[in-house]
Amino acid sequence: MKKTKHILLLFTILICKNLLASPSDSLMNVEYGKAEMADFSYKSLTMDIFFPLREEGKKYPLVLLMHGGGFLTGSKEAMKANCKFLADSGFIAVSINYRKGWRTGGSALTCDGDIEDFKLAIYRATQDARAAMRFLVDKQNDYAIDTAWLFAGGSSAGGVLALNLAYFTEDWAKKNMKDAVKELGGLDKSSNKLKNSFTIKGICNMWGGLGDSTMITPANALPTIFYHGSADPVVPYDAGRYGTLCDNYPLIFGSACLYRQTIAAGKPAVLNTSVGGTHGPKEFWYKITMSNTACFFKRVMEGTAGSNSFTNTKVGCRN
Repeated sequence: MKKTKHILLLFTILICKNLLASPSDSLMNVEYGKAEMADFSYKSLTMDIFFPLREEGKKYPLVLLMHGGGFLTGSKEAMKANCKFLADSGFIAVSINYRKGWRTGGSALTCDGDIEDFKLAIYRATQDARAAMRFLVDKQNDYAIDTAWLFAGGSSAGGVLALNLAYFTEDWAKKNMKDAVKELGGLDKSSNKLKNSFTIKGICNMWGGLGDSTMITPANALPTIFYHGSADPVVPYDAGRYGTLCDNYPLIFGSACLYRQTIAAGKPAVLNTSVGGTHGPKEFWYKITMSNTACFFKRVMEGTAGSNSFTNTKVGCRN
């Protein structure tokens, strides 16, 4: 009888250890805040969290990913495959829904959109990205997050948000987006009331851009891996206007420009260019982008990340 009890106890311990070491089924539709939408409705903001194979007592680096859609469309589900790949690579990967919507006129790229409303959309989404990161820092113990290693990434509008999360400051907003600040409040005054601070350690920008390249300085530059098509008609590969042909639309600085700026500031950067590629080049599918990104982020953590540029694609580490 005693032997049977010992066997059962050992079996129970093995099961518990196995459960702890097994990948989570993920946490879906976790609410990280609530906010007023562009249409003045008030709704929840949610995220999906994907975990790596975990060990007891260990914490893991986190990557916050944001979908594209011109601040008009899209959802967190678009980043599911990317998140799963990063989770399999040892990261906690999170995809979020954020507020969208602005008055575009005929379409987002017919040059007759309401630019002030466009700026509000970008500002709201940036508030949400910051709220999501505050929430995750607040839950660091629940989710086994190593807050010393927080990364951000995204495609198109999501790439803009990842860059904004790293470089968009309260002072810059007050100077350059006065109307948005007046209408929507401070960068950390929306979506939830958490006060947690955070520091981004690296960025993955997939065909997104930054509204002001001079935001990147030797004092704040971050290691960044870029993916962009050289003939992108939406977000310019180097520098130009959103929509490229819309002279009244805001200036935006794409991956080639930001790559140079990052290197000049003394931080490692990798530029992956699709020669002749347009917006969201098909060769930059998730296994290409996420395998190289996981490698780059790990090298950032090790202190061995370097700089390089490529015009072909390859799965895995090569930076």
